[in-house]
Amino acid sequence: MNHAKKLMEIALPLEAINKARAREKLIRHGHPSTLHLWWARRLLAAARPRGECRPPASRNLEERRTLIMTTPKEVVWALDPHSAAKQEILRRYLSAWFRILQTSHRRIVYIDGFAGPGRYKNGEPGSPLIALEAAPREPSAAAAEIVFWFIEERADRPAHLNEELAKVNLPAHFMVTADSGQFHEHFSRILESVEVGGQQLAPTFAFIDPFGFSGIPFELIKRLLRQPRCEVFITFMVDAINRFVQHPEDKIVQHIVEAFGDDDAIRIAKGQGERVPRLRDLYQAKLSTVANYVRYFEMRDCNDRLGYYLFFATNHAMGHLKIKEAMWKVDPDGEFRFSDATNPDQMVLFEADHTDALALEIRTYFHGRGTVIGSEVRKFVEGGTAYLKRHMTAALKYEEKQAHLVVDDLKTDGKKRRANTFPDEARLTWA
Repeated sequence: MNHAKKLMEIALPLEAINKARAREKLIRHGHPSTLHLWWARRLLAAARPRGECRPPASRNLEERRTLIMTTPKEVVWALDPHSAAKQEILRRYLSAWFRILQTSHRRIVYIDGFAGPGRYKNGEPGSPLIALEAAPREPSAAAAEIVFWFIEERADRPAHLNEELAKVNLPAHFMVTADSGQFHEHFSRILESVEVGGQQLAPTFAFIDPFGFSGIPFELIKRLLRQPRCEVFITFMVDAINRFVQHPEDKIVQHIVEAFGDDDAIRIAKGQGERVPRLRDLYQAKLSTVANYVRYFEMRDCNDRLGYYLFFATNHAMGHLKIKEAMWKVDPDGEFRFSDATNPDQMVLFEADHTDALALEIRTYFHGRGTVIGSEVRKFVEGGTAYLKRHMTAALKYEEKQAHLVVDDLKTDGKKRRANTFPDEARLTWA
């Protein structure tokens, strides 16, 4: 039976709603009720049309899920808001990553395992073109070349990507390849040749962005992260995994087993409790066995429904810092929101003011430890929380104002400390 769409399904005034939401946020700025904002909290302007913008109740659950997150069948498809935010994170991180690595390495490698056609339906650049735009066009004294390897399963999409690449004026030090086939098959062969020869990969960033959960075996990701100076940024489709983890077809379940590296996810499906957070925590634990720094970021849609997690894993503190900086700079457009959910007991919504929350976290960690220096606090914030140095400064100002923190007038180098500053040499004591 054909469904007659409601007016709100085809004519939802998103622009007007977003403007109203922005106005409400400004009105409430500084109010105590804004100190702890959770995903379920709704601004009035967004809440009013919510009942009509969701899929009609007559549709079954699978149909409603398909409306929210679909695998495109076309060669080129429209860019959706959650992908736009993800692409902006990628752009910002790569802009820093390329410039840092090229100063000390003769070759650096970017791999896009699910590259797509290069552009979206309305002309927006896809991840391959974003990577090319982010890379320095002038070679450094150290870096002889930057290798870009774009892999896409469907043969028609690499053909379209090559058409797009042909329009780009590529510098001589850019080595660009677009291949058709399975990411895990292509990359496994490269890793095997490197491992057999006792060699090491050049510094590599792998963007692994599947629509589902097949073709991303954890064993391959583990082997990559064991290589020095290699990082991964993975779209972890936990909703799809949760839906198919007890599928009757063994082939589908086997993809999930491979994605986790064992059958722990299957045991979770058969156990008690909420499966999604347990699957997420399991994947984090797996990555943590081969990476010193693992962060994941949560994406939810306008109906507060979890879409997926973005997992970032690295063995280098600088990479961990730069991915957090990229996340804090992304400006969500209101339809999709990202948060740092690495600590499930303290989810960090990137648009909120977290001064008091971070102050409490720092105080809890350092209270009773005597006098510590500023660099210890900075390393704790940058390495162990979702926050950056600027958030630390605001939190320490708050702590000092509330008389929770005493800061010595003289720093460890004997110089006088300037008021409201907390350099690495500062001497800090929590009362």
